[in-house]
Amino acid sequence: MKTTKLFFMAALALMTAACSNDDNDFAQQPAEQAANGEITITATVSSDEGATTRALSIDGSNIASTWETTDEFAILFNDGSNNVKRTATVQSINGSNVTITFTIPESLASNTACTIVYPASAANDANTGADVATALATQDGTIENCPEVRVGTATIDKDNHSLSDVTKLTAQNAIFKFTLQDLSDAAKSATEFKVSDGSGNVMTTVTPGSASGELYVALPVMAAGTYWFNATIDSKPYIAKATTAAATVAGKYYQTTVKMATIGDVILSDGKFAARSSTGTKVAMIAYLGSETGEAAPYNHGLALALSDANGGSNCKWKTENTDAGHTKQTDKNNFTSESGLQYNATHNSDTYPAFKAAIANNSTAAPTGCSSWFLASGYQWNKMINACKNVLGTKNNYQDLRNGFNGISGASNLKSACYWSSTENNTSKAWDLNFMNGNWLDDSKNDAYACRVRACLAF
Repeated sequence: MKTTKLFFMAALALMTAACSNDDNDFAQQPAEQAANGEITITATVSSDEGATTRALSIDGSNIASTWETTDEFAILFNDGSNNVKRTATVQSINGSNVTITFTIPESLASNTACTIVYPASAANDANTGADVATALATQDGTIENCPEVRVGTATIDKDNHSLSDVTKLTAQNAIFKFTLQDLSDAAKSATEFKVSDGSGNVMTTVTPGSASGELYVALPVMAAGTYWFNATIDSKPYIAKATTAAATVAGKYYQTTVKMATIGDVILSDGKFAARSSTGTKVAMIAYLGSETGEAAPYNHGLALALSDANGGSNCKWKTENTDAGHTKQTDKNNFTSESGLQYNATHNSDTYPAFKAAIANNSTAAPTGCSSWFLASGYQWNKMINACKNVLGTKNNYQDLRNGFNGISGASNLKSACYWSSTENNTSKAWDLNFMNGNWLDDSKNDAYACRVRACLAF
């Protein structure tokens, strides 16, 4: 198999190369008229920078790419009434050039413009161009199955049974090699790996056939900004984020190590994730990973708890009166419905709501960069954190895994064997709190000054 291009490595944040847009001269070959009112078109095409696409392989520290005889291309054009897709197959390969053949209706107007999409499966349903997201949706992390979408244009020369005014097939995505580690630099292998943009939109999901610590992933062009990575490792959730200062370049090869955090790791004051034993300024422990937090993007990746109790560690009232706070009332303590405690910050940051005010202030500890403000978690969110911690930390397999989860974090104190307020209302006079002596939910009077403590929460 002949190598036709090498993609040079680059650091994700530093890559600044551009792709070529030069026109390409095509060797045109006449073809015979097909049966059933069809005309056969034959033309030789190539990619920008001499690259080909189908078979990717590793050549030392680079990626090599070659055409294969099983490749298929989509030829998209409008027949005067409808957008049409025809599949072009490979007739021959000569180095970086591949000769393709396809048919058109004999009735097609002369000099009809067309779009060439590789692979054929990347053509969108409207037959008007490429659908990169769909083409990248079924990756398995191997170099052999890493898709590479390319697009070009041409004019169908019906009279000469060929193409004219052709352009090179330009890359629409880049190839990445991700090496996975935890925050202690230990190699990790994932059974699922997702890449999302800063708004939480999933760009691709990779599902390896078996757990893998090195994943080859095709991604669309990424503008400068922050991106998120989620993985399932040893049946546990992991997360990472990375910021690129410059847009990535289609057709290029990048490689980077992704250091991933999990439940029990910490968030530093600058918003970065760190191991529990790190020396940075720690402000919160990750207690839940997932998008089911009730928060809007960009705070839809997880929940974290402050490292010590708010209000200087003293108990306080939920509200100064046993009166309605305007929340949806929840009476089933065994099945709280989705509710965000963060939504109450705007209306409850006052002396009327001591528990909320204490959580928002969190002993004057600033919320980390990239996270929400501190808030009082709802009963639903508390349960999410408890279940996540018992599944990941798993020493007691109950509420105590969250209560004791702060062990080993310098400057942190565990949740006490005491009651902690949630932001969830039971009725006009009572609100829900969680008793960490036994894991039971209680409904206490809102204006009971000695009922409960407060531990502030973050969404990120």
